[in-house]
Amino acid sequence: MASKTKDVRIEQRRMLEKKLELRLAKLAQQGVSGDKTGSDPLVKNLKSKIRETNLRIAAIDKNDAKIQEMKAAREKKLADAAAAKEAPAAAEKEAKAKKKAAPAQKEAKKEGDAAKKPKKKKEEAPAA
Repeated sequence: MASKTKDVRIEQRRMLEKKLELRLAKLAQQGVSGDKTGSDPLVKNLKSKIRETNLRIAAIDKNDAKIQEMKAAREKKLADAAAAKEAPAAAEKEAKAKKKAAPAQKEAKKEGDAAKKPKKKKEEAPAA
């Protein structure tokens, strides 16, 4: 499965390009013109393998880019989830603080009402 790694594919491409150069040099040494080298079966085969290797390298790059995008999206999703958890927790803490403060406010209000009621009774008593 080593041929699935990018480094191995790049090395394969390098070796194929070297073989192609050697074949073209051999054909040039034999006196074959540039037009006929394109029709040489070995040259066609090597060029085909180079194209395939380039496609594989491009696919590996595309896959790596997709993996990076997915990692970034996952991190963002986790951060959003953590923020969403913290927001209700903070709201819940505030609600609890208000609930704790509410009885104290009610007691203060009752004390204020108690203070007001006697005043009203005193006012009503002389008026009657």
